[in-house]
Amino acid sequence: MEVRVLKKFKDKSGNAIILACAVVISLLLISSAIMEYIRLTIIANGVRDALQASVISVSTQNYDEAYFGLREGYSGGYSRTSGGGWQEKLDYGDIYAELDGLLGLDHTHMKRTDSGLEYALSGLSVSIINSPFAPSNPQNGNKFTADAKISLEVPLSFGWGMLPPLKITIKTTAGYVPKF
Repeated sequence: MEVRVLKKFKDKSGNAIILACAVVISLLLISSAIMEYIRLTIIANGVRDALQASVISVSTQNYDEAYFGLREGYSGGYSRTSGGGWQEKLDYGDIYAELDGLLGLDHTHMKRTDSGLEYALSGLSVSIINSPFAPSNPQNGNKFTADAKISLEVPLSFGWGMLPPLKITIKTTAGYVPKF
């Protein structure tokens, strides 16, 4: 069998239909794999950008609760208590609702198209790191930041359903620094 295949490739009779078909099919497979990679990159970048915008929104929602130590050069999420002390006060907002609005997701945090599921988001975790109150060195102290992580699952359209979906964790950070 192998000898016949080699004879067909070495045959100089001028019939290159088989070789042309093999080249065309291989080019189609390579180009579809490249297009799938580009599709996955676009989806991941869009979700990352939307997550970052949502986290920035949460950071700016804390604006009204941030104590301005302008003269000292720091700010954080604190409020005065009735006893004259200070208490940490943070607003986590609703990042899922922001993401749903920005990305056009349904109530289960999934993007659906006519052909089925495009991608799904799950496992959102947000941690707000408050700047310390009256730090000894304001230049090296922690800034008011919000770190967010979310899991993205994208079913592949390449591989005829034989390949598992892409699952990645997207991380982003947004901070608040007073402008004046």
